[in-house]
Amino acid sequence: MASTVFILNPMAGNGRAERVWETFRDDILRTMPDASCMRTDGPGHAGDIACEAVAGGATRLIAVGGDGTVSEVLEGVMRSPPALRHAAALACLPAGSGCDLARHLAYPKDRQGLLDLIAGGQRRLVDVGRVRYTRPDGSERERHFINIAAFGVAGDVARHIQRKGKALGGRFSYALASARVLLGARAKTLRLYADGRDLSGRYHMGVLANTSSMGGGMLIAPGALDDDGALDLVLVSDMSRLRLLWNLPRIYNGTHLNEDGVSLRRVRSLKVKSDETVYLNIDGEADGMLPASFEVLPRAVAVLAPVA
Repeated sequence: MASTVFILNPMAGNGRAERVWETFRDDILRTMPDASCMRTDGPGHAGDIACEAVAGGATRLIAVGGDGTVSEVLEGVMRSPPALRHAAALACLPAGSGCDLARHLAYPKDRQGLLDLIAGGQRRLVDVGRVRYTRPDGSERERHFINIAAFGVAGDVARHIQRKGKALGGRFSYALASARVLLGARAKTLRLYADGRDLSGRYHMGVLANTSSMGGGMLIAPGALDDDGALDLVLVSDMSRLRLLWNLPRIYNGTHLNEDGVSLRRVRSLKVKSDETVYLNIDGEADGMLPASFEVLPRAVAVLAPVA
């Protein structure tokens, strides 16, 4: 197994990932002649490739795609024994519709800067979120996230995107889907316990953020630190649809946190239940529903970041 493995999701970004890889391939192989590229052939395959690569001694795993591809690669890394997991650094060649991890880590936007980062970026440990949740058939599942896990409106938006796709690109598709969902939004009664503290009430949405943005640039938790051993919990309480729509643009610069009914606190664990159907959004993907429990795993995985 090569020490640097690129994991390409050819479907990411409506085929953009394949085109991006083709433009970078020759320079990458010239800079890192021992690198290899593995293409995924369906959902979950990126995780299998990542797990096999880590077992084979790979020290860099580069997801070529968007946050969904990164999340699948993360899942494969987290299935690996801790000693091997910590020896492999996760990075991405941004080519999908969201790319919020690259945005949070301040990846360079120029070609040479990305090549330099992949070849010689700073390796550092970051936190990972773990969520145990319910599937539509009533069974339980566990998975991990590196950006966000959310419930309520954010879950409805992810389901809308899953059905309609991202023909307008990540940022605009998420913005349009959010506006459409908010037009019919209704707060749900949730039994919510953050680090054992009872925060139960009626909420439109809850987001557990390990990084600062979601949905292709929505600055949901502008002060989020990815290595502080906590998740930023953003809760949106019951409010009118008009107020929700009015404040939607503010989420792109983080000023939504100044709005009455929007709160932020740092937590290590969260348990949420509801007698109503409430869907989840895990790293931008529609996956499961409440009840669910969330927790942070401090400094559980290494990433490549720009040299400070």
